[in-house]
Amino acid sequence: MASEGTLSITVWWQSFFPPPGSRRVRPAGPRRVPVPELSEVPPRRPVPSSVSISGPRVVGYGLYYFIYSTWKGRNVYLEDIYVTPEYRGQGIGSKIIKKVAQVALDQGCSQFRLAVLDWNQRAMTLYKALGARDLTETEGWHAFRFEGEAMRKLAEK
Repeated sequence: MASEGTLSITVWWQSFFPPPGSRRVRPAGPRRVPVPELSEVPPRRPVPSSVSISGPRVVGYGLYYFIYSTWKGRNVYLEDIYVTPEYRGQGIGSKIIKKVAQVALDQGCSQFRLAVLDWNQRAMTLYKALGARDLTETEGWHAFRFEGEAMRKLAEK
């Protein structure tokens, strides 16, 4: 399991084993991943139609880490969740979210937090259907960040 100072990902992968065309998707489980390995994703290379793909293939992941709340204690934060387009709508995203929730409970977390952009209605609908509360609607929270020049100016003050 993940420890403090460790980023963790939950990966779902699809096996390309006979029978051809079968879609057997299963979890690869939580993994501890050094941060440099997460910094870049190699470009996709086209696969010629004459080449058959074999072996496991990542079809989705959830990147999470532990945070703390002044009032609620230890929490888990889902930084990113992604399912490849051809596997969306099959429940993989829900399974990744449920797995992160299991990790949170196993690690004594009181909350599972995540953020979503306002244009991503599909994700918001999913999160609400799974039982999440929209804190912007219910509590009026707004997210802020300092970056680049604003962060440098702030540090100089």
